[in-house]
Amino acid sequence: MNDTLVEKYAVIAQTIAQEKGQFKLFALLKREAYPWEWDVVISAQWLPGENEMESLKFIFAKIRAVLNQQEFFNIAKIVLLDVREPFVKELQTFLEEHNNPQTFSHTEIQDIDFREGLMIVSPANPQADIPNSSELLLKASPWIRKAAKQGNKEAQNTLGLMYLKGEGVKKNLRLAKTWFKKAAALGHTPAQNHLEALHN
Repeated sequence: MNDTLVEKYAVIAQTIAQEKGQFKLFALLKREAYPWEWDVVISAQWLPGENEMESLKFIFAKIRAVLNQQEFFNIAKIVLLDVREPFVKELQTFLEEHNNPQTFSHTEIQDIDFREGLMIVSPANPQADIPNSSELLLKASPWIRKAAKQGNKEAQNTLGLMYLKGEGVKKNLRLAKTWFKKAAALGHTPAQNHLEALHN
């Protein structure tokens, strides 16, 4: 289950990074006190941003577009951290001391006991973690397509971008427009912008 979860979150990280910029940290952490729920812990130069609530809504929508209901309900919280936060620095030190593992278990970091950790983007080596975006999107296309067909505007916009760029699917401007139109009709501003750019 964790391999699929890591793949899905890698897709989420990739799609967000394409729009906002690279991450320093993107991890799923289970605390010992809450072993059934994940904390999604994220750090980037552009976070938390001028409006933390808008950043949270943006990330929340990207996560919801890819995860199934059970995976989504297993999220305890989304934590946005400034790249200078002591926790990010301590986690980086821990990862460097342990050869930058993608997973770890039963670990204490900054006086917090973690049952399990899954590193999507590591602060020890942030550029090397996310695989090729086309390869990731090819694996993710069934999840994204399902969410798009169910009316998720974020997934519809993502699918439009995939068709526009030919990433994970064969390039098809007609289908890109179709999915952008669906997302735009639901009030998705970036999709509206993509449609406008395609008409010019």
